[in-house]
Amino acid sequence: MAPPRFRHKKIACEDFDRELERQGLTRKAFARIWCQNLVTVNRWGRSGADGKLQDIPTWVPIALTLMTLPEAKGTARMAAAAMIEEDRLHPELGAFPYQKLRQMPADVDEEEA
Repeated sequence: MAPPRFRHKKIACEDFDRELERQGLTRKAFARIWCQNLVTVNRWGRSGADGKLQDIPTWVPIALTLMTLPEAKGTARMAAAAMIEEDRLHPELGAFPYQKLRQMPADVDEEEA
């Protein structure tokens, strides 16, 4: 089997966090917008229990760049909201609760709820 055609540049944890801060985002907000698991996002760029550095996926800097375009952040939030099948903290809202609202639910920790 041939090796991958391209080798991509990796970004560091500091670069990721700096760009999130510049855009006014937390890791939690980024995870929500891009439909990622927060635990996974929090591991990016940091050493795991085995001491191995967890790479930040190559799509992340592309996504961060796209989010700097006018109205991109709002559009991404609306698209992500439309993909939420169920809000486990608010099951009374039914299936696809944010599809009609087209806005993201508030960031609430499960421990807080």
